[in-house]
Amino acid sequence: MKTEMNRKFSFEDFEKGLMLAGLIAPSSIQEHQELTSLQAYEKSLKEKDSQTYFKRVVLAAEIVESLYNEPSLGKVKFQKLVYLCEHVAEMGLTERYDKKAAGPFDNKFMHSIGKEFRKQKWFAIEQSKTDNYTRYKFVPLEKHETYKGYYNNYFGEVNDKIQYIIELFRKQKTEFTELATTVFACYLELKNKNAIINRFSLIDLFYNWAESKKRFSEDEITKSFEWLRQKGLITHTELK
Repeated sequence: MKTEMNRKFSFEDFEKGLMLAGLIAPSSIQEHQELTSLQAYEKSLKEKDSQTYFKRVVLAAEIVESLYNEPSLGKVKFQKLVYLCEHVAEMGLTERYDKKAAGPFDNKFMHSIGKEFRKQKWFAIEQSKTDNYTRYKFVPLEKHETYKGYYNNYFGEVNDKIQYIIELFRKQKTEFTELATTVFACYLELKNKNAIINRFSLIDLFYNWAESKKRFSEDEITKSFEWLRQKGLITHTELK
């Protein structure tokens, strides 16, 4: 007797798939109920994703509001601080980040943030070029303070952790922030895989992140790890 797992895929299964995909109309009350249930579920996922996106924008606004007067706050440093603050806020978004040259990077979010900031009339992102170098500057708009109500609602309970990250990196240069964030991301990857965390495994993973990471020396990598450990971002013994 064939089980549910190994029975053949029938024409009825094919039709049901088309129906659930919205390509053909339901042919029974049961199919209509199944389609309605699926549509409601998909709608709830979209709403949840939309809410998560707005929360991320609000958190990003807090970072910019706190640091837009700092000369070191450019595009790269901003991206890295969003990553770190999302982590300490326990938003569970690590899987959305890819390994890019400057460290962990969420392409879709970062390419939409400027448009969303302007839509909310919170901040504009201005670009200026000097000697083939593009500098990004965040400029507050007329409603930039209105994000704060959302922020207090979403992140009030973890505000201390977020402010700790912001102040920890306030005066740090982009290069320092990029290095520290990538070291932190490597540490998390090893930890989540239950892999051995030592000097060799950390440096190996760091150098395999991107070709550009080879500009950092092994000593710089281990010193960054130790700095993160001393500041409480990494709960691990010294590298061996």
